[in-house]
Amino acid sequence: MLLSFERRFLFVANTKTASTSIETVLRPHATIVRAETPRRKHVGLSVALEEYRGDFARAGVSPGGVLKFGVMRDPIDWITSWYRYRRGNAVESPLPADMDFAAFWTRADWNIKSPKGVPYLQRRLFCEGETTLADVIIPYPRLSETFARICKGLGIAVGDLPQENRSRLRETEGLSPELREEMRDFYAADYALWDRLDEINAPALARLEEGDYAPR
Repeated sequence: MLLSFERRFLFVANTKTASTSIETVLRPHATIVRAETPRRKHVGLSVALEEYRGDFARAGVSPGGVLKFGVMRDPIDWITSWYRYRRGNAVESPLPADMDFAAFWTRADWNIKSPKGVPYLQRRLFCEGETTLADVIIPYPRLSETFARICKGLGIAVGDLPQENRSRLRETEGLSPELREEMRDFYAADYALWDRLDEINAPALARLEEGDYAPR
């Protein structure tokens, strides 16, 4: 998570959505950086807004005066990316080299469910209950163009977005139609958010174009 009072943004770092690459661009402008551990880096908006309430007050900035944004991935694309990353990269919690995706899904470990058995959803970063706290949730396929628009509106120079921390494996095999249907049901709450992203994003993107988030 990165928060800037001067450049007026709060970036929420979702997993497997180029957050490390985005942080490379935004970190020099951040007032507050949470990046020491994955648990601190990937904090949700509701937690960040509560934890830094005093910092907002001292800076004389309201949460409504900063662009609160992050990136979301199609849920099936997101979890298959996690699978490829853990099976192909040097990580702390690697998967067996011979584990296929169906076995990974059946195992349902921390990428899929919490220790209490609750689905691990992307929406937890951007929402509180049924309320969407983010102003813009960038759809991952439109990351480069939308992030460039955001940076322009925030007065931040950005070239090509660097590609960091990518999965070495490029393909996920063995997703049957039945498994895809099961996954869509499991991620129904995330798909409900995913399908509304254009509607959610439109007001804040218009404000960006009008200069409402430009540095003052």
